[in-house]
Amino acid sequence: MGYLLGIDIGTSRAKAVLVDPDGALLGVGAADYPIDQPHAGWAEQDPEAWWQAAVQAVRAALAQAGRASAEVAGIGLAGQMHGAVLLDARGTPTRPAIIWPDQRSSAQVREAIRAVGLGRLGRLAGNRLAAGFAAASLLWLLSYEPEPLAAADKLVLPKDYVRLKLTGRVATEVSDASGTLLFDVARRRWADELLAEWKLPHWLLPEVLEPTDVAGELRPEAADALGLAAGTPVAAGGADQACQALGSGLLDPGLASCTIGTGGQLLSPLAAPLYDPHLRLHTFCHALPGRWYSMGATLAAGLSLGWFRERLAPAMSFDELAQEAAAVPAGAEGLLFLPYLVGERTPHFDAEARGAFVGLTLQHGRAHMVRAIMEGVAFALRDSLEIMRALGPGPAQVVSAGGGGSKQPWQGILASVLGLPVMSAVGAERTAVGAALLAGLATGIYANPAEARARAVRYEPAVEPQPADAARYDELYAFYRELYPALKPGFEVLGR
Repeated sequence: MGYLLGIDIGTSRAKAVLVDPDGALLGVGAADYPIDQPHAGWAEQDPEAWWQAAVQAVRAALAQAGRASAEVAGIGLAGQMHGAVLLDARGTPTRPAIIWPDQRSSAQVREAIRAVGLGRLGRLAGNRLAAGFAAASLLWLLSYEPEPLAAADKLVLPKDYVRLKLTGRVATEVSDASGTLLFDVARRRWADELLAEWKLPHWLLPEVLEPTDVAGELRPEAADALGLAAGTPVAAGGADQACQALGSGLLDPGLASCTIGTGGQLLSPLAAPLYDPHLRLHTFCHALPGRWYSMGATLAAGLSLGWFRERLAPAMSFDELAQEAAAVPAGAEGLLFLPYLVGERTPHFDAEARGAFVGLTLQHGRAHMVRAIMEGVAFALRDSLEIMRALGPGPAQVVSAGGGGSKQPWQGILASVLGLPVMSAVGAERTAVGAALLAGLATGIYANPAEARARAVRYEPAVEPQPADAARYDELYAFYRELYPALKPGFEVLGR
């Protein structure tokens, strides 16, 4: 039997899983790396740190699994989206990577959208440009750091750098290319017209593969570092959300996945590209040929709870905070939270938005605040759901795809806020598992995505919405939607 290795290059850690073709998780490994913030609003990482962490994670997963390296039939990759990695002709980064939480390019984003217009941007790329996307970072570099841009030969995304270390091939693939905002999502090719409009060098764009393509074979030096056999096939891989969707069994419309990690995402598969005319949702290529997905994103989901714990409750674990919050009734006794600690994506696309507790009284304590954070993140995800419903039937069920959304009380809050049953995929690390499934598709272990899902994806029983809680959340959500427009003028003043 051939085993499948999935590597996920996340925002703060690399994870690796070894799975068998029937989805059994045999070994898991992880290694952390920092986010560098040389200035307020900046977010950078050293690409070499991703590679070193991947090596550690893979070795740990193999050691836990206790399987021979020759039994690994294929390697798949997933990675954080949007980051800009500039490589010179030798494949060496010309500067640290600018990753997705970075907000330095807000002014360039406004000017770029003004120059193209939302309607034309939708036709060319199917998405709205945002700070932290590769195109926005390139526009900032063009103005403020032209030297590393001029020294660059190619632009790739974070997991593409790790694939380069594995195979020696410089390339990207359609799901990650979608998030650069330089890609024609409908036609699955680079949007040359946008590069010309924004005066970005066309030679930076690498070849684009499909995620299920075999991108190359494991080089001997990479094999030695990882403890694997040279020549092992390496799949092109996919963006983290596309891989998460595959690992959670989201192939067709009707289901949505909800992820609460550092950020939060609500994702629904599409049989054909479908654009929100106001570009509040993203439309990206799926990790499967001929398929797409619609996605809304909130930037500070688990990050909001992590911020609260670090600053206000450092002696408590996340489980202890969650246990306290579970004892607070739905609605946190009149306390609301806006999770805009690093600006917001869907639906506002406002890098200047600020977080806020609204409704604080003397009766509120730590448990209320934690409950309000969880509910505020759920309300932010409902913003995405309401747009999906306005564009079509919308999903009928939600798969909680890991992170906080797979645990209580967050899972129950999500069910009642969204008004939909929420179930979890069995087994951890669904993004890395999705990367492993891509390796199975690339190497022919699975004949098609439906077989991969049937063999490797199973679900826990669904958590149903609670009618009384859902009614309370409907009432509060209506008020929640009024808070951003009411507070926006203040955000602009506070941001000066």
